[in-house]
Amino acid sequence: MRQKMNETLRTSIANQFKNTPLGFMRIRRNLNIFHFSDNETETYLRKIILSTPLENIETKGKNHYFKCFINNAILTVNAHTFTIITAKQIAKK
Repeated sequence: MRQKMNETLRTSIANQFKNTPLGFMRIRRNLNIFHFSDNETETYLRKIILSTPLENIETKGKNHYFKCFINNAILTVNAHTFTIITAKQIAKK
């Protein structure tokens, strides 16, 4: 079943998302935040999730896509496990 994004679901994802140390390393590289620790990275990702307007969160298949222009980031989050699969910067035009 497709779950439509709402405030409650976004907050749940922000509070429960997870990743591995290797995943955090990849996220830091992709978002150009090399100097962040795992804890700082986690805090930053939570901030991205919570500051992405609901209309900029798209659910396709088994993933949620958070497009946050404020932080110039797109996060791909698995809808079932809340694992952050990828993070990348929004391409400049």
